[in-house]
Amino acid sequence: MSTPPPPPGYGTLPPDPEDPGRQDRPIYGQHVPPGQPAPYGQQPPYGHQPPYGQASPYGQQPPANSNLKTMGIVSLVVGIIALPSACCCWFLGWIPALAALGTGIYGLTQAKDDPTAGEAKPFLIAGVALGAIALLLTAASAIFGAASFVTDYTTY
Repeated sequence: MSTPPPPPGYGTLPPDPEDPGRQDRPIYGQHVPPGQPAPYGQQPPYGHQPPYGQASPYGQQPPANSNLKTMGIVSLVVGIIALPSACCCWFLGWIPALAALGTGIYGLTQAKDDPTAGEAKPFLIAGVALGAIALLLTAASAIFGAASFVTDYTTY
């Protein structure tokens, strides 16, 4: 009576990773077919980007939302423009002040839900602050302008 053969894999050693004749992994420099991951220990060359639509093998963060950063820069620049215009011409100074406030607040509400918006938040906050200061300066300039017309300061 004969004994049944052992189950597959029973009594065999695992393959030697240092064996040059091993066929289940390509040797460094060999071509890996598209869509196949690189074998363990082999990484793509420096600067290699994965094809469009495929995830990065390194788990990198996606780039920050450029629309939020652009909105933050716009809010900051308009807030900077609003400061001198609030002091010089109160009848037009409120327009860039409200634009800086509006773009900054809208951008901050959008950045609240986006974890990659860390670069845009300082610009947005600065734009909101400059817009609010410019709006207060516009109101103060309008009050002082109206007071000067009422009191009619003239020197003789």
